[in-house]
Amino acid sequence: MTQDNEEDVFANRPKANTFFNQLKRSFSITKKDLRIYYNKGPVVIQGILFPIVLFIAFTLGRDIENIYLISGLVTMVLFLTATSIGPVVFPWETRQKTLERLLTCPISIRTILLGNIWSSFTFGSLFALVPLILASSIFRTWGSMKPWIIIPGIIIAALAFSSFSLILSVPPTDTPANTMMLTISIKFPLVFISPLFMPIDPTSYVLISPLTYFVDIINTGFTGTSAFGSYGLLLDFGVLLAFGLVFLLLAFFLHGKTVQKRF
Repeated sequence: MTQDNEEDVFANRPKANTFFNQLKRSFSITKKDLRIYYNKGPVVIQGILFPIVLFIAFTLGRDIENIYLISGLVTMVLFLTATSIGPVVFPWETRQKTLERLLTCPISIRTILLGNIWSSFTFGSLFALVPLILASSIFRTWGSMKPWIIIPGIIIAALAFSSFSLILSVPPTDTPANTMMLTISIKFPLVFISPLFMPIDPTSYVLISPLTYFVDIINTGFTGTSAFGSYGLLLDFGVLLAFGLVFLLLAFFLHGKTVQKRF
């Protein structure tokens, strides 16, 4: 496709009819992503194998309280799974020439990005529930669990992490390995600086990581006490919402700038 043809396609693309029509179409993108990408190699490695390996590396030979084991494991699984699909979709679609066909349909680039977010959100949320249920059963913490805190926390964090994953797929490449290198170089430092499997120090550098606030939500959901004081939950949810909104708007802006470079 030549540059002139690209401009014609984007100029003549049908406008969005309504917000709800575009939202409905984004769910079609979600179904496609979940059907195609959930079993791809990069998704399986980063979303399933890495959490297992890192959990063993973090906890082997250490005496860790049960609550911190649960919050650390759930946080790590949710973050790694919710950010495993987003970085590979755009490179794969570019290579298969399906992104070009999608953009000629009556959907906007933002609709496609929202579809990617819903698929990452679904993938991450479902996998996060597995260690939460298993660990709570093993350590018999059901009686102290407050699902009205933990479940909304999982939802907000999954949306924030899914929005973050879209930024990792901004480079206009058709090689998933390129985005995977970028993904690893950003995600793993975040995991290592976050207070996983340990108490949160509210005066340390861990405050720069969005994972810290989700860890605190899970801890509070079991102990009833936040590391940030009486208004800790408001801070946790507020920061995660702010992170998610900034990531989403930044992803919309950056992908709008780079999408035509993919052809």
